[in-house]
Amino acid sequence: MKEQVEQVLGPLGARAWVHAVDLDTGSEVGYGEYGLVALASVFKVPVLVDLFRRFGDGRLSPAERLDVPASGRSAGPTGLSVMADPIELSLRDLAYWMMSVSDNAATDILVGLLGVDAINATLRELGLTRTRVDGTCDDLYQTMYEDVPEGAGPEAMRAARAVDPERTQHSGTPREVTRLLAAIWRDEAAGPGECAEMRRILGLQAWPHRLRAGFTEPGARVSAKTGTLPFWRNEAGVVEVDGGRYAVAVFLRTEDHRYRQPAADACVGTLGRLAVDHLRSSDELVWSADHLRSRRSGARRPGTVRAATPEAIQEQASRLGAEIWLHARDLDTGESVGIGENTPLVTASVFKVPVALELARQSAAGEIDLTQRVTVPAEGKVPSPYGLAAHRDHVVVSYRDLAQLMMVISDNVATDLVLDRVGKDRVAALLAELGLEGTAVPQNCAEILGTVAEDLGEAYGDDERELVAVPLERLRTLRALDPAQTCRTTPEEITRLLAGIWREEAAAPQACALVRGWMGAQIWPHRLSSGFPGDDVVISGKTGTLPLIRNEAGVLEFRDGGRYAVGVFTRAADPTPNAPHLDALIGWAAAEAVAQLRGERH
Repeated sequence: MKEQVEQVLGPLGARAWVHAVDLDTGSEVGYGEYGLVALASVFKVPVLVDLFRRFGDGRLSPAERLDVPASGRSAGPTGLSVMADPIELSLRDLAYWMMSVSDNAATDILVGLLGVDAINATLRELGLTRTRVDGTCDDLYQTMYEDVPEGAGPEAMRAARAVDPERTQHSGTPREVTRLLAAIWRDEAAGPGECAEMRRILGLQAWPHRLRAGFTEPGARVSAKTGTLPFWRNEAGVVEVDGGRYAVAVFLRTEDHRYRQPAADACVGTLGRLAVDHLRSSDELVWSADHLRSRRSGARRPGTVRAATPEAIQEQASRLGAEIWLHARDLDTGESVGIGENTPLVTASVFKVPVALELARQSAAGEIDLTQRVTVPAEGKVPSPYGLAAHRDHVVVSYRDLAQLMMVISDNVATDLVLDRVGKDRVAALLAELGLEGTAVPQNCAEILGTVAEDLGEAYGDDERELVAVPLERLRTLRALDPAQTCRTTPEEITRLLAGIWREEAAAPQACALVRGWMGAQIWPHRLSSGFPGDDVVISGKTGTLPLIRNEAGVLEFRDGGRYAVGVFTRAADPTPNAPHLDALIGWAAAEAVAQLRGERH
């Protein structure tokens, strides 16, 4: 394993610390597993454990409610940190946000409630002597602000306390992290009911681009927590695959302090896969490092960098088992490039862009007060992989924050509440006014998912893993996959819509600014963003996913002033629910199309 790990790390120039344990046999494998690492947001797992121990012994009630004001929240890119208005929710739903999207504001509320001394005492009770939690997320970032003055270079960041395992506020070892996960899975970290709920919450993590990318089997399940700091890309979780259960912790330190590092993210999945395959003790299951790299980088640029023509993009998609349609438009010159750009296609959740625009238009016209709060009940919600559908208790939230959830994490519950408020007829009128004749929003999320259930004759919870046993021929007959019977657009029309929003031609300037802000906060790093590593491009997007369908549309803004709207739509030849190679195809194809518009082809 040491040789294979070092083969994988070589091209990145990175260091790694890895540990995995078979939860049923106790077998272990590791690489630097006793070394001290910066946990980054993996420290939220100990917070979760201490919270649920208190639920179990009655010191706290999981249904206890907090009305969280908009002011005073810890900064962060997700969750309550980016919501604009007060929100009322329960403690256990705060825990969901802390784990699902690594919400710093939710985390710091809980850390403040529990206290770091109590969290550390729980760790010691569980026998974890080298894992420590010495502050909040905000405390950690305050040290970064102190250590890295504005304008300072990478060397200042490299010397910052926050990224040094000896001086950071949250540290531990891979082996202790897997021990903590094992305790949750074995009902030893708290009572059985509390451990079961922690497992559920860990299973709802939104990120598919690290550990989960290494386990593409249809039945594989990954329940985990990421952690990210400059130079650090971490993830720890439990992998359930082919009847086995494995606690895995991967901590990666690169030489790159930038936020977007798709190759490093994929490396986390590769290293996790290597560790699990070693535990499975079969030579044929221990894949070579070269093979693992090819699995995660199948959508990297073929041949000469920036040399892909539209025909080459189609050929690459075909090699990866997919069809592709795209359109890219220079927002300032109008120049464009496309592949089947006038083809009617299923939008999946890309339809939420015109819904968001209509909400913003009605707000600008004084028809809707975005700060008005609505109560979302705990029961009877439309299924959604992320967001309000995962809440155990009711939540009171504003329309502005419903729109944020709809666009940032593609929350189906929030979407249907927003669409009910603005009206499908008004969305249709908007599209007609903008001349988008091939774009339509005839259904909400509940109706789209309802047709899937009706066509299959069984319940469907918006989880592609439920469909792995459904024959491909039957999947292809779903009304939800037929543009004539569901929400639809063309690649050319979606980039025209985005161009109107960015040029402030589709609505009043304040309405367009709202939509740009919502799209700019989208959390997904695995599709459009994966084609633009580094931090030199501002990316605003909206994904769309249905069985066989993976899409993303967005706008890329370069430091030199260049602005490009891109819509990429794909349809897979097989129903594999976890397909990182197709997600990466979207980013690669978008990068190639934009490179052509920028004259960067060689």
